[in-house]
Amino acid sequence: MIVYNTTYNVTNDKAVAFIKWLRTRYIPFATESNELKEPRLAHLMVTNEDKSNSFSLQFIVENVDTLEKWYHKYGAQLLHEMEGSFGQKVVGFTTIMTLMDIK
Repeated sequence: MIVYNTTYNVTNDKAVAFIKWLRTRYIPFATESNELKEPRLAHLMVTNEDKSNSFSLQFIVENVDTLEKWYHKYGAQLLHEMEGSFGQKVVGFTTIMTLMDIK
């Protein structure tokens, strides 16, 4: 299992609309295929110099191959929609993490 994390930086004037879009469009569409599971959304407790907001959206995915297939089938479309709706008011970067046993 891996964690697919995207951290977004969002200008204040678009934060409410962006969170609504994540909840009503991105997350339902991303999980529809059942390849991305257990979505988690968090507001980062950081103070950005420009007073913008940072959010983290995470999913559990079986493996990198599954994630790549999902991205080509669905993810690229969502990215295109996000860019069309929010432009440079929302920027993000993705990290892929493996879960480790703590014992």
